[in-house]
Amino acid sequence: MRFRTTVLENDGSTAQQDLESADEQSLHVQLHRQGRTLLRVKALESQVDGTAAEQVSLSQRQLLLLTQALYEALDAGVPLLTTLRAVAEQEGDERIVDLLQDMGQRVEAGQQLSDALDAYPRTFPPVYCALVRAGEQSGSLPRVLASILDYLEWRMDIGSTIRQAMIYPLVVGAAGYGLVLFMLSFVVPRLGSVLTTMGGDLPRASRILIDCSGVVADHVLAIVVATVLAVVGAVFAMRTHRVRTAASSVLASLPVARSVVSVLSIAQFCRTFGVLLQAGLTMPHALELGAASVASPAFRGRVLKARERILGGTRLIDATVETELFPPVALSMVKVGEEAGRLPATFERLGRLYDREVKAAVKRALGLLEPAVTVVLGLIVGGVAVLVVTTIYSAMKGIGR
Repeated sequence: MRFRTTVLENDGSTAQQDLESADEQSLHVQLHRQGRTLLRVKALESQVDGTAAEQVSLSQRQLLLLTQALYEALDAGVPLLTTLRAVAEQEGDERIVDLLQDMGQRVEAGQQLSDALDAYPRTFPPVYCALVRAGEQSGSLPRVLASILDYLEWRMDIGSTIRQAMIYPLVVGAAGYGLVLFMLSFVVPRLGSVLTTMGGDLPRASRILIDCSGVVADHVLAIVVATVLAVVGAVFAMRTHRVRTAASSVLASLPVARSVVSVLSIAQFCRTFGVLLQAGLTMPHALELGAASVASPAFRGRVLKARERILGGTRLIDATVETELFPPVALSMVKVGEEAGRLPATFERLGRLYDREVKAAVKRALGLLEPAVTVVLGLIVGGVAVLVVTTIYSAMKGIGR
């Protein structure tokens, strides 16, 4: 693959060159051996060729199981090509079978496993491909696959924690929406027809409620269909990177969710960065991939700023202090780890520390969110109920006169 690069030469000057390399990590290593530093890089051609037009999208669990099978076979000493064929034979999903067969053909044709993975960017994320390439280059692919397994399990665990935290407010909100829709489409229109027959003046709020319920009752089917389509559209939209980024930005601005997003971003980065360093990737490349794994755009921007400072010759601890990347406790651990030459182990510990912090932050946020959702729902449903009772009372009062 061809890259347009800006390189810091031995004499301190910079030069722009077009260089060939398998990927950015290999380019970093190649220039480092020459005593040169890669400052900027831009791919001049796509890594995906035309034969990979049909992309396979796997769930996190499917990717985990596939990685587990590859790890177990390779760790037992089974050759890679035999491993791919064996895993394909025991796989029940035709999409994965076709994927493994194509990968086997690529490996048999002389490609490395990482090159075969690069042909399926929707299946294997950049972090996954970079780790596999680092494992191939260092001759420790089974160990790296074990690290990938831990990383994928961690992502599933964090995702499960977030989803469980959202169940209660979503269920309560859906129940409240359904209850209000039922009252406006069924209860209030019948009450309105009775009151109209009885005659008498009604309060303005009551007349507005009856008019709105009439509109809802006439279009209730369209409202239900539109609601279902909106929910389905939101689910599919959240699978796109742009919408997820926008949602993360919105959540980061909300008082209750701000702390959760902040701690989750640190946990995502520390875990990913530690695994990448442990696999042998260079720090600039590990920072770039670590930034891509973070959901928060603000935190991702700070990581990339730290990367630019490191490319300019700044130490990691100084770059993280300047960009306010971590809280004081984490900065102290990073400083000690960098001075001792144990950054991979340091970020692994930070990852475990912030795993617990994420769960604690989610629990605190949920403790605040549950009563807030209950109060809001009570106000909405109670407001409609009060209007209904007030309407009945006003009508009965008019009859009494």
